[in-house]
Amino acid sequence: MSARTAALLLLLLAPPALAQAPDQDVTYRWKDKDGQTHYSDQLPPSDARNIQEKRLGSASFIDTSAPTYAMRKAAKDFPVTMFSGAECGAECKTGREFLGRRGVPFTEVMVNGPQEVAAFRNLFGAGDVLVPSITVGNQKQKGFEETAWTRLLDDAGYPKSPPVSPKAR
Repeated sequence: MSARTAALLLLLLAPPALAQAPDQDVTYRWKDKDGQTHYSDQLPPSDARNIQEKRLGSASFIDTSAPTYAMRKAAKDFPVTMFSGAECGAECKTGREFLGRRGVPFTEVMVNGPQEVAAFRNLFGAGDVLVPSITVGNQKQKGFEETAWTRLLDDAGYPKSPPVSPKAR
């Protein structure tokens, strides 16, 4: 008898539980001979009783685009506010895009009128109004400097990248 014939014969004679591979989206529940209940993604042993099979479907139903716990905690403890102005243009766009790449939720405050300018100076100190600027909790950074903004967000516990969107998977 050839090796190929012997292998084929073994497959045909093998018990069905050994011949089939477990489905990745199936969970089994069974009781062993001592009455203990077991849960597994592996096929139950041949002496298992009360076997129940649960098909869970594809794991793609899990939404990973929602904010993570770290993001929610950082946003609650250290809210981000970006200050911009009508004349800011490309620099403010760069600041918004930077926050967007990290998935950081933020409030944008336009510094246009005399009241907003006074509030900005009260918060950031006397001197020029430099936008975009940012506050992360009580920490402040006047003007956009990527390394400084990164440090503020890192120190506050914001994740370095946003959650994976369902479209990206």
